[in-house]
Amino acid sequence: MDNIFVELEERDILSLKCERALLIEIQEADESASEAESHLRELESLTMTMGIPGMESIVIKPREKKSGWLLGKGKLEELAELADGAQADLLVFDTDLTPTQQRNLERFFNIAVIDRQEVILDIFADRASTREATLQVALARMEYSLPRLTRAWTHLSRQRGGAKGTRGKGETQLETDRRLVQNRIGKLKKELEKVKQTRHLQRKKRSKRPVPAIAIVGYTNAGKSSLLNGITGSDVLVEDKLFATLDPTSRRLKMEGGREIVLTDTVGFVRKLPHNLVDAFHSTLEEAVLADLILHVVDGSSREYRSHIETTKNVLAELGASRVPRLLVFNKMDLAEAAGQKDDLEMAFPEALFISVHGNLGLGELEEKVGRALDEMQQLTRLMIPPDRWDLVAEIHRTCTVAKEDYEDEGVLLEAWLTTKDRNRLDQYIRKEG
Repeated sequence: MDNIFVELEERDILSLKCERALLIEIQEADESASEAESHLRELESLTMTMGIPGMESIVIKPREKKSGWLLGKGKLEELAELADGAQADLLVFDTDLTPTQQRNLERFFNIAVIDRQEVILDIFADRASTREATLQVALARMEYSLPRLTRAWTHLSRQRGGAKGTRGKGETQLETDRRLVQNRIGKLKKELEKVKQTRHLQRKKRSKRPVPAIAIVGYTNAGKSSLLNGITGSDVLVEDKLFATLDPTSRRLKMEGGREIVLTDTVGFVRKLPHNLVDAFHSTLEEAVLADLILHVVDGSSREYRSHIETTKNVLAELGASRVPRLLVFNKMDLAEAAGQKDDLEMAFPEALFISVHGNLGLGELEEKVGRALDEMQQLTRLMIPPDRWDLVAEIHRTCTVAKEDYEDEGVLLEAWLTTKDRNRLDQYIRKEG
């Protein structure tokens, strides 16, 4: 493999070299001081997840942003003094930097400078485990790195400008690397398309099964994997870290009454999720789009629960999942009560469910409400299928959940969960009560 791919595809080289980070929150004009502090705390969690402890942090409210430098000279000098005092070898900005801004800032500070997007890409690269997730992360990182390749070659001698025949070694190598990376992006897209086709076939087969699909979505670290474990008794990895789950994990559950469902844990959403990651992980996040029901899980103990709810709604809308029926579920209510916001949540969201997976609170009620929501989409129906229509019996087994089957003189008596469309189609075979 070419050196440039070793550098770009391995877990980010910055996280292996840097030990002390200065975290910088840019307070926007429409943000309050408390919102900016909250965003800074999230950036601290991200860098800790990345493996770099933040030594110092600061919130800056610039009078105006500079296109080439992001900040004015006075603010830059203030940051340089703070970074020098903290012996920082990495600056992390909680905003997206343009390639030009990133290059200029690194020249000014003479240390590594990264933005929020690069932090998230680094975490995703470290957490991806399946073939699809690995390809998706590699593609996102290549597309992010392509306009920033000059940062990878600052150690080579380069001549600025240069007429034909006078260009230096670094500039020539840079052009070569751009072509290599562009070719690599094309190959990754083709590989990813093949994997997507395989996933599509798997989904198509699964959609023919008579099992409702429920997607568990929400802000990262809201307790989605814990909820999946709590309901199904499975042992999906649970960590108190951002983006502990990248690849969708599905588990089957048999509910009271014989109905089976499939629950899928999905990647957590986050504020300012890079668009190229939304695009790259679209097939993974399609679990939410294709679900019959969405469980929107919110960390009830977080002071930022409202912004977390909005972030999740926005990502779902971007994915085209806004019309999928949804249940709002507040988790960690034992911690919410300790934080003094339990009553406020219950008053503000009377239609929501309030649970604590670790406290084993409200899981039974959650399962009941899921069952009622599915009842609105499916009804348990008694059918009498005549002996000459065995083809219908086979079809109902194939496309619906059959709870009971008895053989009688007049035919086969079935109890099955049917959608409104199925009930209309099979109306003549429905055994009316009474």
